[in-house]
Amino acid sequence: MNRTLATTVALVLAVTAGGLTAPALAASPRATAPSAAEAVPPLTVPAGSELLSAGGTGMLTRTGAGSAVVHRWTRHADGVTTTLPAGSYWGSPGTDVVASRSGAVYTLTDMSGAVEPVVIDTSAFNTAATPYSLERVVGRTLLMKAPAGEIYAYHLVSLEAGRAVDRKVAVPAGHRVYYTYASGPGTLALLHVSPDSTARTLSVVDPATGALTESHATAPSLQVGSVVLTPTHVSWVEDPYSSVHRRMVVADRQSDERLSVPLASPGDTTATVIRALGDWTAYTNPGGGTADFPSVLHPLTARSAKTGESFPLLDHAGSPVPDADGGLLVLGGTLDRGEGLYRIAPDAATGKPAATLVRTSGQPTALTVVKETLPPTGTFDFDRAGGRMPAGWTLSRFNAKVSLTLKHTASGRTVQITDTTPTPDVTDFPLTWNGLYDDGLPAYNGAYTWTMRAEPANGIGPAVERTGGFTLTRAPRPHDFDGNGSPDVLHLSDSGHLSSYDLRQVWSLHPGDGQSIPSYDMYTLPIGGGWQAYDRIVPTGNTGGTRDADLVARDRSGVLWLYQGKGTPKAPFAPRTRVGGGWQVYDKLTGGSDLTGDGRNDLLATDRSGVLWLYPGTGNATAPFKPRVKAGTGWGIYNQLTAVGNIAGGAGGDLLARDRDGVLWLYLGKGDGTFTARTCVGGGWQHFEEIVGVGDVDGDGLGDIVGTDKYADYGTKFALRLYRGRAQRTEPFAPGRHIGSLSADGRLY
Repeated sequence: MNRTLATTVALVLAVTAGGLTAPALAASPRATAPSAAEAVPPLTVPAGSELLSAGGTGMLTRTGAGSAVVHRWTRHADGVTTTLPAGSYWGSPGTDVVASRSGAVYTLTDMSGAVEPVVIDTSAFNTAATPYSLERVVGRTLLMKAPAGEIYAYHLVSLEAGRAVDRKVAVPAGHRVYYTYASGPGTLALLHVSPDSTARTLSVVDPATGALTESHATAPSLQVGSVVLTPTHVSWVEDPYSSVHRRMVVADRQSDERLSVPLASPGDTTATVIRALGDWTAYTNPGGGTADFPSVLHPLTARSAKTGESFPLLDHAGSPVPDADGGLLVLGGTLDRGEGLYRIAPDAATGKPAATLVRTSGQPTALTVVKETLPPTGTFDFDRAGGRMPAGWTLSRFNAKVSLTLKHTASGRTVQITDTTPTPDVTDFPLTWNGLYDDGLPAYNGAYTWTMRAEPANGIGPAVERTGGFTLTRAPRPHDFDGNGSPDVLHLSDSGHLSSYDLRQVWSLHPGDGQSIPSYDMYTLPIGGGWQAYDRIVPTGNTGGTRDADLVARDRSGVLWLYQGKGTPKAPFAPRTRVGGGWQVYDKLTGGSDLTGDGRNDLLATDRSGVLWLYPGTGNATAPFKPRVKAGTGWGIYNQLTAVGNIAGGAGGDLLARDRDGVLWLYLGKGDGTFTARTCVGGGWQHFEEIVGVGDVDGDGLGDIVGTDKYADYGTKFALRLYRGRAQRTEPFAPGRHIGSLSADGRLY
């Protein structure tokens, strides 16, 4: 502990009619600096406290605001903190005096216990007709104000010969006092403005007599704040109501010669506080430790009035107050020593101000990690994790900007999860990823790199960063072509260009009534050109033995080709493999369901005589289908067949068939390549160009279908209508809902 801090005796506080009382004990001698072996107790003042005043034996702090405010007195010698009884308290700069009030009676208690409390009864003049209110305490004198017509008169009230003496401050007649300042023991200044507002003057007041001993004119258009007095200079802050042009003015007390020091900090509207340190001045914008923006005025900076030299003392400061020996006490912090109570006083070797850590709070000033949940390493199964990837930090303080950036190696796509709006007292920063990119597209499988970063919002100290990588995997889906676990719809333009659209991303663009519409656009994944060579394209799910969704395409000569899925966004399909010829005999083809119960997707085809044929899947890309098996007759009454997987809870994959009247029928798969008797789904389906069994769009685990209406929007677009699965045979789908539109140039699959 610094040798200039006093040792105190035990403090006993009680509530009396007059306020605080302290035991009338002899004043303790000055403390000497502890040896290196002596343990210094930690700071016991709660974080976020404001230092109001400090004397030789202790300091007064305030925590909270309004009805929740708490005042505490902390002894310098041993760091013991005592909570004061509820009420209002005022400190006297540079002294151990604490003032309290009970009605019109004010009690000035010397918290060292060296002298008896001073009780000042102002009731003789502090009446309902002329109510006095306390502005501040200067030594053992009260600076009070009372109404005087349309302005206030200022009074110095003290106890002399056992009675309250009221001396009026000699403010020029008609002048309005704007602000008062007490920068240390026995110092008092005020800013007063002439009746016509053309003259604004900063005057020094003699606290013993109320006389104005010197005056310094200031510009009428400028706000003046935080005045300090040294033996040779008076300094103040001038602010033209703009942080851009804020400055500190240092004026010689005899010649009034002035020096202006810019204090610009654009965007920072916090008032700048200055304090005297002999021939030096210390200045700061208080609260930098909890600020959510950077500022060049966060540090407590020392500046010489003689040479102009300046340098930082602390990285941030709360509320610097003068102590009893001409120095300052500050609740603040430095990156190398952390948070705590600091004393600013001249260094014995250099004579320049230096900061000494008196007591530490045990908290770092630099942003640090208390607890962390990092993204995974190795392979991360997104399905098993419930569609969430947890990550996040608990940090040493709340004012931080935190982000997690993930990058898909193959595609270069990135996503950033951020928590950039600090919330007081909240130090947990969850960064859970929902598996979507910034444009709502479900994330691709594959390798990812990640960077998790926390930056101090106040700009004090370095950022914290972690990096790593993992491989994301999801279970394959039968209508997912780009490997992100989400169903896609294929669009073939009239010019032969094939593209893919992710249906969950499309759906997110139409969230429903009362929900905000995302700012991103529908994402188009280009697959390639030349597909006009085919007159049928059929997504089949996993047919060729890989884990990814395949498709077959029939060219105009009747040859069927297999495109094995690769499950990558760059090239979703491998080069084609010839399945065989003669497929021109079929007028309808559909796939994507396991109809035989062997775990492999099969293909259905109807010839022009209405016979339904089943081609069981083999899982072999060179021969993906077994010889056909006749599955029934009379299927010529339908103009569309759609294999939809198991949507009704039966033993196998199901089939939808639309007749020429627009009635949709459900055939429940038995799991042996045959179907139950048909069930009517409903009518009105004739206006759909295509009915596509796309799998689970909404993430509820049930298969859905999409209908494409080519005649919406005057024929220029396909209107996509989603029918969500219910897993019921009699009512397999919920009512349709519009989820988006695509160009009507071409067809959808």
